[in-house]
Amino acid sequence: MADKFWPVLVIALLLAIAVGFMLLGWRNRRRRQSALDVVAVPPAEIGEELGSERVLYSATTLAEQPLERIVVGGLGFRARGLMRIARGGVVLDLAGTAPAFIPLADIRGVGLASWTIDKGVDEDGLVFVRWELAGTLVDSYFRADDPDRLLAVLTELSPSAAAAARTAHPDTPQEEAPA
Repeated sequence: MADKFWPVLVIALLLAIAVGFMLLGWRNRRRRQSALDVVAVPPAEIGEELGSERVLYSATTLAEQPLERIVVGGLGFRARGLMRIARGGVVLDLAGTAPAFIPLADIRGVGLASWTIDKGVDEDGLVFVRWELAGTLVDSYFRADDPDRLLAVLTELSPSAAAAARTAHPDTPQEEAPA
């Protein structure tokens, strides 16, 4: 019995130290992103509803930096929820958080992606919304039953988002057109 005690104790201590460092890293990330902790709440009137979709919210990352997760404003954890798209913007009702609102004026683009931090899916299986949060461009990623339909509704919402729409992840090399 004593010959197993010390290895188990060492492993338990190493695990405790690892968890402590993870918590410290998460706290430091929250502190660095404190200026972004201003996710809007939905206004009473958001205009005509164009559609809604049950989604799995995957993550919000800094735009063009898909490994830099945003952890403030209820955006740090994956959650099931309802995305409502209206003329005034997008309302995110995510489990475990207060509803969040992305105003139409803050939406910069929409598109399809195949991966984001800690999530890889089939080709073009994620819908992303690029938007401005406290002056910083971010990408929010969602998994929907019908990503093409969700993308179509989001594109209908904003012609400027349609013009900026991408069908590939920013880090995915694009083929050059022949000269």
